Amino acid sequence: MGIYACSLMPLVTSLQQEQQPQPLKEPVTDFDRQTYTECQHRASYPKQVWYADDSAAGGKLKNLKLWWDDLQQQGPMYGYHPKASKTWLIVKPAYLQQAKQLFLDINVTDVGHRYLGSYIGTAAGLSEFLKDEITSWKWDISGLSDIATREPQLAYSAFIYGTSKRWNFVARTTPNISELLYALEYHIKEVFIPAVIGKMFVPETLRRIFSLPAKMGGLGIHNIIETSDMEYENSTKATAALTDAIYNQADSFDVDEDAQKEIMSGIRKNREEYFNITRLKIMEESSPSVRRQLDLLSEKGASSWLTSLPLKEYGFLLNKLEFFDAIALRYNLTLSALNRPKQCVCGETNNINHCLTCKCGGYVSLRHDSLRNTTAKLLDQVCSDVYPEPPLINVAGEQLPPGTNVQDGARLDVSARNFWTPLDRAFTDIRVLHPQAPSNSNKSITQMYHCHEQEKKRKYNARVVHIEKATFTPLVFSTTGGMGNEAAKFYNHLADKISRRTGQRYSDVIAFVRRRLRFDLLKTCIISLRGYRGKPGRAREASEMSNLDINLRPQAT
Repeated sequence: MGIYACSLMPLVTSLQQEQQPQPLKEPVTDFDRQTYTECQHRASYPKQVWYADDSAAGGKLKNLKLWWDDLQQQGPMYGYHPKASKTWLIVKPAYLQQAKQLFLDINVTDVGHRYLGSYIGTAAGLSEFLKDEITSWKWDISGLSDIATREPQLAYSAFIYGTSKRWNFVARTTPNISELLYALEYHIKEVFIPAVIGKMFVPETLRRIFSLPAKMGGLGIHNIIETSDMEYENSTKATAALTDAIYNQADSFDVDEDAQKEIMSGIRKNREEYFNITRLKIMEESSPSVRRQLDLLSEKGASSWLTSLPLKEYGFLLNKLEFFDAIALRYNLTLSALNRPKQCVCGETNNINHCLTCKCGGYVSLRHDSLRNTTAKLLDQVCSDVYPEPPLINVAGEQLPPGTNVQDGARLDVSARNFWTPLDRAFTDIRVLHPQAPSNSNKSITQMYHCHEQEKKRKYNARVVHIEKATFTPLVFSTTGGMGNEAAKFYNHLADKISRRTGQRYSDVIAFVRRRLRFDLLKTCIISLRGYRGKPGRAREASEMSNLDINLRPQAT
């Protein structure tokens, strides 16, 4: 059996391979005899396939020789000029001498050769091919690692959406290569990941977590040793119909879209199941705090900042210190000591949990106000009378449930008309909680959001419904990027209204809304990690100054 491949121009129509013909009728006229002879000639062609200007054929040597001679003779008439110097014939060792005698002008090997980014040949040849490829990939990874010291977000995006696709392609087109990829995985773990997260060393437990998809709490930096066999199996399933058409030398190929969608859906489920099993094993071997953190990172939208391209126009760009801090915040890693005192101005140890809850410096309010302003801007696209911090109508003898805020001058965060129903007013109030705070850490994630939503409703829902004759929605977020059930419904409805108004796809709109909110949360959390809170001992002095009456000239009463 021989394999022939050349890299030239597209195949012309007259040379397209037909299916194996049915037995021909006995020729009658001279024209019939000529047609009969040509069909018999074509029937001797080997199986062939063309991809753009690359061709390949497989069959017996004599048939390959017939095909090659016809290609050289008839190709130039159509502007197609085969080049023997770029042509390779791959044969079994037993046929090597015979092949060299038949094909005097082309390259003949019994080891193998590269073909369309993959490899056809012996195990030894495949090993050498992968060794060269890995050397090239390691060079690219080292280049990205160097970039990561200045632009880690850019390097991470380039790795996920660009560089890693190179070995993923080889894994999908080449079987049984997992054992040959250890050098690549070692370079990723020891060189690239430390550079992109700003650490010197990556423990094996973290490497396993990083191999998970971002939506499951990882970084999406898959371990190619563990996934290569699965990728090849999935690729085989996805291309089965095309493979059959090539093998049977079909004249045309029509995709059964429904069947193909079902296959792709099955592949996605298979991949999802694989990573779910991997995640479950990691959870079983991890401490309760790590398990809780992975659950928080697996909330919808919590990892959208990682899967976003670093686009400055949309506010999705982070500098290197912000990106390193974002990774540390995501996995509860130790922050670098740069521009960060060990002790807070309030006297507490300045760790991540304290930074996200301490009210010194105004960073808790900054986080809240950023989400409020973004929500108001989004509502302004589709609603009327959008009002940040709207005052509530004063209570004048109305009977309201215990716990309701009845103070005069009470305000909520945003109100808008035409949101839920035409002309009616909808009120929202925002809260950002920290899941690792003592008041939240002993609750499940669902209970945590529910408790804060109910607390907001006890304070404002009755007053808004009975006095304002409007609706009230508490928007509860967590510092890890998740949101409560009420907030999810609110922003889903908002995205649907924006989609209808602008004509854009709902999936694109809701993805943008989540990213926009997530980056607001992320950036304000990062700011609170290193933001200036004052000097120890001056908090009281600042408080006293804020209470001074700066009107030095007495006013007549």
